[in-house]
Amino acid sequence: MQLDPRRGPLCVVQATITTPSGGVEFASLSMPTAPFGTLAWQLPNLVSYLHASCDRREPPTASSFIAYMRSRTTLPSPTVDYPYAALHDDRVACLMSLVLAPGRETAWPQASLALVQQESRPTRCSWSSLEHERGTLAVLRRAVREVEAEQLRLADLVRKGSHPAAQEQHRLAERVTEWSRGIYAMARGAHTAARAAAARRALRST
Repeated sequence: MQLDPRRGPLCVVQATITTPSGGVEFASLSMPTAPFGTLAWQLPNLVSYLHASCDRREPPTASSFIAYMRSRTTLPSPTVDYPYAALHDDRVACLMSLVLAPGRETAWPQASLALVQQESRPTRCSWSSLEHERGTLAVLRRAVREVEAEQLRLADLVRKGSHPAAQEQHRLAERVTEWSRGIYAMARGAHTAARAAAARRALRST
C-alpha cells in the first residue's frame, strides 16, 4: 500500500486556534486516506486532543495540537505538514477544518468543525459534501456517530470474510467507539453542571 503523504488521496486536518491573549494560530497536517484517514478514525483523534486540553486545563495552541497529533500511536493521525490550500488541492478527499478557542463555561475548549468530503482527482460527475458541527458537544457527538457507523461496516466485512484486516480493525473500532461514547457523556455532564450552576447564580442575584 502506498503511504506517501505527498500523494493523494489525502486526509487533511486543519485547526484555527484563538489563544487566551486573543492571537490566532494555525496548524495544518495531512495523511493518506487509507486506511485511517477518514472521519471515523480522525474525529476521535480530534476529540482526544480536546479531552487532553480539558484534562490538563491548558488552552489549545497550534504547537500543542501538532505535537499531540504527531504523538499518536494507537490510532494513526495526520503528522505531515500540509502547506497548501486544501480546497484547491484535487488530492484532498477529506478535509476537517477545526476552529478552537479557550473554554468559557467549562474547561472544555470551544470548538466548531467544517467537514468536506469529496472525490480526489475530480471528474465531471464527481461528488462532494460540506457539513458543519457547531459547538464542542456537536463535534463530540459527530465523532461517536462516525465511529459507530465504521464499527458496523467492519462487522459486516468480518461476517463476509471478504477483508483480511477487517477483524483487527473492527476490534479497534469497538474500543474507539466505547471510549468516544464515554468522552461525550463526560463532556455533556460537565456542560449540564455548568449551566445548572449559572442558573443558580442567576437566581441568587435576583
